[in-house]
Amino acid sequence: MLSHLGTMSPDRFAKLTTRQRECLRLYHQRYRVKEIARALAISENTASGYLTEATALLGVGGRPAAAAALAAHEAAHPDARGRFSVGDPTPLPAAEPSLPGDDAPAPAAAAGTGAPPHAPAAPWLPFRKGDGNDLTIAQRLFWLGAIVFGLVTGFGLFALFVRTLSDVVAQLAR
Repeated sequence: MLSHLGTMSPDRFAKLTTRQRECLRLYHQRYRVKEIARALAISENTASGYLTEATALLGVGGRPAAAAALAAHEAAHPDARGRFSVGDPTPLPAAEPSLPGDDAPAPAAAAGTGAPPHAPAAPWLPFRKGDGNDLTIAQRLFWLGAIVFGLVTGFGLFALFVRTLSDVVAQLAR
């Protein structure tokens, strides 16, 4: 099925950016696009775009074929691996900020740096650019309750203000 992948030129793989490689590796590990986006702290549209661009650069029939091609290439050329390579036991960081150089093509010499990944503490209410949010169900329920409590309290205070104002007007009218 993937016999033609052995004849692919290594130059095609050299054109892949670091993010495209990371997305393909995670896709090969059966991550969904949503999970890839969360693992790499990017939007789903961005992750999908990286996968689509990588598939086009490799000239294969789809994302599974592109992910398999990268896995086969990295298995045959261990020196071409970067971080989060197929079979790499290094755990993924919870969220890693994008660096300006992350979109540059990945050099083969940057393989296996051995630097431990850093995982910053996740905030209770994560803010980020892009569509959607990363709130869990518990966080959504908490914030829904907080908003309802704030609305009820605000409306109660407004009603108290209106009643007090009407009592003052009634006293002045006498």
